[in-house]
Amino acid sequence: MMDKTFVLERACLPSVFFTATSPFSDLPPEVLLQLADAARVDFCPVGTRLYSIGQRVEDLLLIQSGGVCVSRPGGACAPCGVDYLGSGQAVGAAELLRGESASCDATALADTFYFRLEGEIFLQAARESPALAAYFCDRFPKDYLERALTLLRRDRGGGGAGFRPIFALTVGEVAHAPVVDIPGEASIVAAAARMADFGVGSILLRDEGGRVAGIVTDRDFRYKVLARGGDMTRPVREIMSSPVCVVDHREACFGALTVMMQRRVHHLAVERDGAVIGMVTSHDILALQGRSPFSLFADIEASRDVSSLAGLCERIPRTARALLEDGAGAAHVGRMLTMVWDAVLERVLTLIQGELGPPPAPFCWLALGDAGRMEQVPGEPPDGVVVYQDPPGEEAVRCRDYFAGFARMALAHVRTICHDPETRGGFSGSRSLAFAEWAAFFSGHAADDRPESAALAFALCEARPVFGFLDLGKRLCRLIRERAGRDAHVLARFSRTLFPEHPPLAIYAGQVVDASGKGERHFDVKALGLAPLAGFVALFCLAHGLPGVHTLSRLAALRDSGRLDPEACGRIATAVDFLMHLRLAHRLGQARVGRQPKEMDDQVVAADLDPLVVRMLKDVFAAVAQAQALLAERSGLNREGT
Repeated sequence: MMDKTFVLERACLPSVFFTATSPFSDLPPEVLLQLADAARVDFCPVGTRLYSIGQRVEDLLLIQSGGVCVSRPGGACAPCGVDYLGSGQAVGAAELLRGESASCDATALADTFYFRLEGEIFLQAARESPALAAYFCDRFPKDYLERALTLLRRDRGGGGAGFRPIFALTVGEVAHAPVVDIPGEASIVAAAARMADFGVGSILLRDEGGRVAGIVTDRDFRYKVLARGGDMTRPVREIMSSPVCVVDHREACFGALTVMMQRRVHHLAVERDGAVIGMVTSHDILALQGRSPFSLFADIEASRDVSSLAGLCERIPRTARALLEDGAGAAHVGRMLTMVWDAVLERVLTLIQGELGPPPAPFCWLALGDAGRMEQVPGEPPDGVVVYQDPPGEEAVRCRDYFAGFARMALAHVRTICHDPETRGGFSGSRSLAFAEWAAFFSGHAADDRPESAALAFALCEARPVFGFLDLGKRLCRLIRERAGRDAHVLARFSRTLFPEHPPLAIYAGQVVDASGKGERHFDVKALGLAPLAGFVALFCLAHGLPGVHTLSRLAALRDSGRLDPEACGRIATAVDFLMHLRLAHRLGQARVGRQPKEMDDQVVAADLDPLVVRMLKDVFAAVAQAQALLAERSGLNREGT
């Protein structure tokens, strides 16, 4: 053991270290100084056993430099890592707070300096400051989670989140009331006069029974009457749009904005208990938000060629950053970006039909992967496939050739728009098959034990109809999900493709470390975090026949149906949301320094992460492990087989 003089020269003062280390830095100054004064500087060489399983934990050890491996006996008595602790992390905190003996061995990984704090002194501080106990014992402690999310928004996305009216207010709170309406038999001029009297941009039309029959907006007057020199004495019902798009009064303003963008409308009727109580417009919501992707949508709809679409898509990172700065959560941003890409695809596929001529059979574009779940990020092109209606025998070759060329052109245009010579993804939009062929494709790949085949089949289970004959796409999606959900062997094959062989355990010494102690400099947010959790949730929903498009809505369905423990659902949902924020922030950070979409990735440098983010990732990794254990528990599966 080194002498104390050398130890003191190598270690910093406790007060300095405690002040710079969470959660001690958040304590009242007088409490922090009491802890620092009571802390003793200590040292142990590599290989020293600090605690053993079953041993009473008497002191808190706060690591200043070096590291500690927390482990349990594994196979063949070899230790299996449970955690890896580095500078600023504590050994024994959870055991002290819970009054438990050590459940693991704690061994120095390197020559380690640490501060030793008597257990009773630490516990007294925890009693006075509950946040201290929450930091060490709770999964995703609320205060620290919010701070970590704010940190991601500020450092990578642009700004912190302030008041968020578009997400906090409901449409019922901003709707215009009372409703301005008129009988459908009234003249166009009478309707225009009534709108002018009330100063509104739309008017509802009622039928003879008093029910809402349609809506007329100022746009209808401009394009259906004035531009054509129409007769103003005609019944106003002749220019109405029907049915009226409605939204529940409890819906958040962001949800209403999403409906408007999906339906391509600017006015929504607000309902309460089946009765229309007011109207809300896109202008109302934009006035709350200040910035919106609405202008980008309008420009996409007006574009006439692929090159103009490519220029418009360069605005996607700015749109995402604006939403994040204005307080949107990462899941909200993902939904909005997916809707932008859906609009781009609609224009691309419409332009292709103009080039190739009318399609010989009804078809539907199916979005896959992140696009299928509506969880896209900047720099990620949409993945998808084409399904077309089974043709009669004499039309089979013609349909095959047309849609093969159609899919090739779609892929080429997406590559041009993304400035990316290689569109990533399992299908990459390059495959087109008839309905029956897709059904056979799924069955064949789902029955194949090769992981790559199972992965392709599983991808089809998450498909989302986007463009074309949506009922055709929905019918195929329903067929595939029903086949998968009732076949335990298929679900077993899918489950073996979800989780990495060595999932991450901790971030230690600037590396992402697994249970074996192997470390990597980068953490792939999608491959090692989001993809396994999203797949786990999708698989559970498949097995139980539950609906949902987004990962978080699927988790809510699992919770509400009682298929998954509410506490587990909450932890996994929080992990998914945190990873979405980390991934989005990383992508926006790359865009901010000028990276092109094709150059963006999900590889976060572990050494660059803030300690608070590292603390949250510890709980994320635990949630991934919990999901993996739940899957094994429910199905009796593991990576080796059934």
